[in-house]
Amino acid sequence: MSNIIESATLDDIALYLQREESLDSDSAHTAAQQALGNFIEMRNKGLIKGWYFDDFGHLELLPTDSIQLWIDQTK
Repeated sequence: MSNIIESATLDDIALYLQREESLDSDSAHTAAQQALGNFIEMRNKGLIKGWYFDDFGHLELLPTDSIQLWIDQTK
């Protein structure tokens, strides 16, 4: 899974938000654009490698190795 760069598209995220947050299509698309922008910003800052939907249909962030190490150390 470490090779995931981006597997959840803008449309995928919008559909997810429609389902999970009961948003209408336009609101979900706007929220998805904002979320995607935030994901890109986090990736550019070196916090995440990417984002994806897990086997249960949940939107997940894939942390960079250094952030994952920090998370593991704080448990």
